[in-house]
Amino acid sequence: MKKLIIITGPQGSGNHFFSRVFSTHPKVGGWKELLDSYWVPSDEEYFAKYWVSPQELSEEVFDGYDYWVANVSCPFVYDGELQTPKINEFANRCEYLGIDVQICIIVRDQNINKIQQKRVGGEITLPTAMEYYKTIIDDSKIETHFLSHESFFLWKEDYIKYAGKLLDFPVTTNGIDKFI
Repeated sequence: MKKLIIITGPQGSGNHFFSRVFSTHPKVGGWKELLDSYWVPSDEEYFAKYWVSPQELSEEVFDGYDYWVANVSCPFVYDGELQTPKINEFANRCEYLGIDVQICIIVRDQNINKIQQKRVGGEITLPTAMEYYKTIIDDSKIETHFLSHESFFLWKEDYIKYAGKLLDFPVTTNGIDKFI
């Protein structure tokens, strides 16, 4: 059975970063462009259009790998418009297609999140994200975990090994030092 982890967090929480780390393993598909570029716009993420239209997901999208990483912030920019991703609908569609899905919500200090959001997007969207994630935590039948940005920077490789075990997902520590 194919496995997918959905990495999500409020804008500025580090979902690009965690997508890089989890996509480093050669058996994992997803947003591979992040391995070579520091920043890639959200609407160029491998699954970007499916956060808006999850009903369009098909088995063919998951060809080539048994393990996948999908990444989306909340809210996110798609075609120049700020949108709330349809994470539950996306996850449910993947499960319908026979894919084992887990959601990973990134945890970061709220003050850092607010500063990042104001700096990058000009507005603080943390309340929107928190309200939305509450519905995922309360309503989703999909297994949901929290990933800690600060724990990664404190424990580095040990934290990634821990997260890989928690998620039963292949990880590598080779090359992640370039992201630290």
